[in-house]
Amino acid sequence: MLRPLRAEVNALLAATHSCRKPALRRSDAPCALLATDLPFAADAAAVEEFIARAEAAQWRVTRAENGWLLLDKDVPTPKAEIPEVAGGACGRCISVLLRHQEDGDARVWIRRIITAQDAGERALERMCMQLHRELAAMLRQHQPLPGALLPYLAEAYATYAMRRETQ
Repeated sequence: MLRPLRAEVNALLAATHSCRKPALRRSDAPCALLATDLPFAADAAAVEEFIARAEAAQWRVTRAENGWLLLDKDVPTPKAEIPEVAGGACGRCISVLLRHQEDGDARVWIRRIITAQDAGERALERMCMQLHRELAAMLRQHQPLPGALLPYLAEAYATYAMRRETQ
C-alpha cells in the first residue's frame, strides 16, 4: 500500500533542485506515512516549492523537530476480501474487529498498519500484537473499536499469506 505513495513523493523530490538526492523513508511519527530530509539537501526556496507541490497533490506536510519533513496523505480503502479465519496476531485483530465492528478513530492505526506492512511480515506481526492489546483494552473500557481497520488488516494479511503460499 505504501509503494505507490512512495513513488509519488519520489517524483516530487526528483523535480526539486537539491545538492544531493534527499532521503525518503517510512515515518516513525504516528501522524505521517513518510519522512524526508529535503531541508538538509536543498535551500529554503526549493523546500517551499516542494511543499507547495506536495500540498497541491493532497499531501499534508509538517516539519518535525529534527528538521525532516513529515508527509501524510489519506490512503484509499483497500478492496481486499476480509478472511473469516486468519492466523497470527493480524488474524486475531481481524477476528476481534469482525465481532465488534464500531466506529472508533482509526487514522493513526491505519498509518501504523501501512508502514508496518511496508517494513515486512515481522514488523506487521509486532504491530498487530500491540494493536491486539489495544483492542482488548478498548473492549474492557467499553470504548468504540476502530472498525475501519478491517480492510487494511485484510490487505496486509493477504499480502503475507500469499507470499507464504508461493514459497
